[in-house]
Amino acid sequence: MFASEMEDAVLAASPDTEEELFDETKSPAEYRDNGVGIRGIGRTNVSSIFWAQKVLRTHGTGAWVFGFPSATVWADSQVSVSLTELDVNGIPFLGRATMQVLNVVPHADGTTTVRYHVGWDTNLRVLFNFIIVN
Repeated sequence: MFASEMEDAVLAASPDTEEELFDETKSPAEYRDNGVGIRGIGRTNVSSIFWAQKVLRTHGTGAWVFGFPSATVWADSQVSVSLTELDVNGIPFLGRATMQVLNVVPHADGTTTVRYHVGWDTNLRVLFNFIIVN
C-alpha cells in the first residue's frame, strides 16, 4: 500500500540507491522547489508542446534515432515515449508481446534516441508515441 504523502514511491531499487537533488535550470529560481525541479502547471515556462507518432517494424532490444522536422527538440527538452503494438489495420492493441522504453535521450541537433525492447522473436509493428515539451 502506498502512503498518501507526496513522496516518490520506491517499489524496487538496490539498497544503495539514493535520491539526488537536481538543479533544474529551465525555470526561474522562484519557481523551483528546493532544487528538486518540481513545479505546478500554473508556474511554468513551457514554450512549446509537440506530439508525434512513428512506427517501426522491430523486435528485441534496439535503439533508434528519431527526427522531427516540424518540432523543436533540444538536449534539455522533456520527452516522453510510450510503445504499443499495432494490428494489421494500424489500430493499437494489447498483444502478447511485452514492450519497454529503456532510455530516451533528446539531442541538441533536434533528434531523439530511444532505446527499447520488444519481447517477441519476429518483427512486430510498434507505435512509438512521443510528447515533447520545451
